[in-house]
Amino acid sequence: MPTEPMAGPRSRSVREQLGSLTRRFSHMDAADTVLTPRTADLHVVTGFGPTNAPTAGTLSVMIGVVELQRRLKVPVTAVVSELGAWNSRNVAWDRLAEVRDQMLAFLRMLGFDESRGRLRSHLDPGNLARAGKIARFLGRQDFLEHREELLELYEDHGLLGSEVGLTVDALYTVADILEPAERGHHHTLMVSGLEEAYFTELSRLVMQRQSGAGDTSLGWSSRIGALYFRVIEGLAGYPKMSKSIPDSAIHLAMGADELTRRITSPEPADQRPLLTAMELASGWNDQTVGEAREAYLRRERDSAAWARFREEYLATFLHFAEQWQSCRR
Repeated sequence: MPTEPMAGPRSRSVREQLGSLTRRFSHMDAADTVLTPRTADLHVVTGFGPTNAPTAGTLSVMIGVVELQRRLKVPVTAVVSELGAWNSRNVAWDRLAEVRDQMLAFLRMLGFDESRGRLRSHLDPGNLARAGKIARFLGRQDFLEHREELLELYEDHGLLGSEVGLTVDALYTVADILEPAERGHHHTLMVSGLEEAYFTELSRLVMQRQSGAGDTSLGWSSRIGALYFRVIEGLAGYPKMSKSIPDSAIHLAMGADELTRRITSPEPADQRPLLTAMELASGWNDQTVGEAREAYLRRERDSAAWARFREEYLATFLHFAEQWQSCRR
């Protein structure tokens, strides 16, 4: 099922469930089939790649996941996918393990409630066994047809692993999404960036094929819906802020001088990404976000007001950066 924007009558039940959180999502994919007041066994799954410190885009998803957990009051599994990243990106293992541990601690600091969810990595025996179980239901052509849209961009920057490594990464992530089904949940909500929608499609293929596999069926039965977070556009004209493309982003390990240069940048191409970061990766209340949006719209007539909000966001982001550093072992 193709994704659709978060608008129209089909998404009414989703808006009712999410309330003001709806603004964090740009698209949905059958989310209305799992997000209903009658769903008692809903489980939410999300994940983060530890290739680098969180960008503003990753921070926005982390904040959004914590808010979603509080809003829905259902179990949430958040995965930091170091083994997947090891296979799909050219990053040293020690670096991935270091950022993984820091991310897990940072999610706790942001308020992730482990009494109502689980934080784990890909070094999880259950997930590795599950990946082995589902591999028989997918073929090479499936991974060629369902792939990340930005692969060519990452390849141009020399960031990708081998074709087999990319397949293994996808297999682990599909296993993440299908964990609730294996545990007997009949409604799964996957939340991620829109560029990861192909994982949802691969997960549905596994569910469909195993259900008709006769004696080799896994016996799993679960609807899978998805919500996709809004993208924070990249600096310097890149389509999104990416941990793998340093020029595109601000991230939490960046020094104060570099953050100051980027967040207070007057470059026209950087202004829209900075506004989106304020909207999604600040923790500001709705009133302050609205005032920032107005200042952005008036920036040609009143550049000083917009500059003040960039300075305020700099202070906010530096605070998150301090929290990030405090989570380092």
